[in-house]
Amino acid sequence: MNHSYAHYADTESPEAEVVEEELAAPIEKRTVAMIIAALVVLPFVLYAGAAFFIPLFVSLFMSYALSPVVDWMERCRLPRSASAAMTMILVTALLVIGVQQALSGTADVLEELPQAVQKLRYEVTSWQRDGKGGALKQVQKTADELQKLAGASAAAVTPSATQAPPAPAPAAEPKTFVMAGTMGMAILIGQLVSVLFLTYFLLAAGDLFRRRLMQVMEPSLAARKKALQILRQIHLLSQRYFALVLAMNILVGLVTAAGLYLLDVRHPVFWGMTMAIVHTIPYLGAAAVTAAVGLIAFLQFGSLGQALLAAAVPLGASMLIGIGLQTVLMGRAARMNAVVVFVALLFFGMVWGAWGLLLAFPIMATLKMVFGEIEHLKPVALLMGN
Repeated sequence: MNHSYAHYADTESPEAEVVEEELAAPIEKRTVAMIIAALVVLPFVLYAGAAFFIPLFVSLFMSYALSPVVDWMERCRLPRSASAAMTMILVTALLVIGVQQALSGTADVLEELPQAVQKLRYEVTSWQRDGKGGALKQVQKTADELQKLAGASAAAVTPSATQAPPAPAPAAEPKTFVMAGTMGMAILIGQLVSVLFLTYFLLAAGDLFRRRLMQVMEPSLAARKKALQILRQIHLLSQRYFALVLAMNILVGLVTAAGLYLLDVRHPVFWGMTMAIVHTIPYLGAAAVTAAVGLIAFLQFGSLGQALLAAAVPLGASMLIGIGLQTVLMGRAARMNAVVVFVALLFFGMVWGAWGLLLAFPIMATLKMVFGEIEHLKPVALLMGN
């Protein structure tokens, strides 16, 4: 999944004139009213049902990404249920190995990051003290003077009534933190188990839901053909898209780990795994890993040049693979407007937190694909694209 996607908003296509003509078609008032009503109600529904929607969406996207593997096993004369079970066993094993590697590296990285920030602050302070600060030193001096002025103004104001200082809040007992952490871990484990089982059932079911939908639809043959065509198109596009995004994320993680290993940066496997996961978050994921790797490398080597070189590894992998290779392979289906991507990040990050940042782009890409196959919603899909 997804996401150095800045290129989606900036690329010019030869079909620009055709797109402009299609956009000239007005959107029906009923469609606009439905979209506005959905936008008003949706945040409350998603926030209240986060415990249900997050595992559901993760399972759906995993099933689309893994379905090519299950389909290949099925073509090799294995029953689909057995193929889905073998795929999920492999995924679970990789997940356990990944969690072990992450736990072994997370504690060391979290311990080193504050030291790296402190060392960087010391270098900047030394740079200012030696007279190399220039404009930065003048800005700091101005800020100090403004702070003194604000303190003097506050001291000149005489309070109308003397109030007793508020009593300090009682310190939370360690037992409270332990219970909160235990509950959070139990909820996370429960969600992961739910995701694994639901993904298995979706993979094993195959096109069962599509066949059932055809059975309950109206008897009109034309309507059934149109619905079947839309469902097949959405399924193929989603399958290819999520499989490609999963492959690109893994490739970005491998390149990051290999590059940092060659540069002798500590914890290359951890950084590769982190990059493979957060690359799903457009723009922000790669930027966060790049900054963290640069700080850790600066603490390790003590050289700004080597720190910048190490930081260039995840940034370069994200740009070359996420922007270059993924753009060529992705096609037009998932190209998203940069404004839409950022709005989606803000929205889903607000209602679902970190999970929302991971799921924002896949959800919007799926909606764009679905809207593109429905006649009345095609203008919306065009507006969401580049």
